[in-house]
Amino acid sequence: MKLIASPLLPLISAPTISGRISLRILNEVRNVFRRQLRHEILSRLPAYELKENQSEIHMLICKRDFEMAIITAAQLNHLGKKGHSFTFHDDGTLDDQMEETISRHFPGTLVVRRKVADFVASQKLFAYPNILEFRKKHVMALKLIDTAIWSQNNRIGYLDSDVLFFRYPEEYIQSLKTDTSTNYFNQDIADAYISGTDNIKNELGFSPVSRINAGLWTMNKKDLNLDQIERWLQHPFFKKHQSDYRLEQTFMALLAKISKAETAYFSKEYDVSFEKNPVESICKHYVGKIRYGYELEGIKYLMHNEVSKNPYPA
Repeated sequence: MKLIASPLLPLISAPTISGRISLRILNEVRNVFRRQLRHEILSRLPAYELKENQSEIHMLICKRDFEMAIITAAQLNHLGKKGHSFTFHDDGTLDDQMEETISRHFPGTLVVRRKVADFVASQKLFAYPNILEFRKKHVMALKLIDTAIWSQNNRIGYLDSDVLFFRYPEEYIQSLKTDTSTNYFNQDIADAYISGTDNIKNELGFSPVSRINAGLWTMNKKDLNLDQIERWLQHPFFKKHQSDYRLEQTFMALLAKISKAETAYFSKEYDVSFEKNPVESICKHYVGKIRYGYELEGIKYLMHNEVSKNPYPA
């Protein structure tokens, strides 16, 4: 039984019952090895003290991907040999022990628990009833709304827990500096919005920026325009799509479009791709269909290759 293919094969539903059973068995076997690889690298990645005057990077974190999120952030620290300033946003599934684990791996970092975040949001978003409702219905809304609420700097970075770095992302880190106003995103495989761009243009009079992926980005705080999001949420077109998990990513692409600042993609080494090779990449975003590759390709590569060039302490 082959656990992984090169390039990764996106997971799809099998057409037959026997095929679905085989896929289920394969996934269970994969999960055993995935857990083993996560635990192995977690035992080796060192903790770095938080350095002063670091640009802020936000991450939404959940119980299911808890270990993955720690590895993603710790690997970035390890490649940079310093503690970056993370803000971890609890989606509501973390417990106290998980918070303690985060604090152990990232001394001095901020973990925003969901109950605290909900209270702060109720105060700060009192004038935005539609945003408050959006935030209640869509956990993914926290990537956009809570990042805007909790950010302290004019430049804000965001990082998904399933983005694994193979080389230090100098371009991404530099994009967080205040000497630029360009909004940066990693480029998606295709548009993944609530509707086709032509339909959106018919409703709003303009199209979103194409192929924006909300898993890795840097934006100006002023461009996370809550007034505009509130108005969009009142629009009948968006009301029809309020249950669509892609709404937050659609808003990101629309905000980038109306911004007075330029919008750019990170270089090709950051692109979302099923086929990209870790050897030739800064990072790889292991989106849902290739999630199993985070460990079976990404961590395995780091353990077998990165160790020889930049050894992890035993």
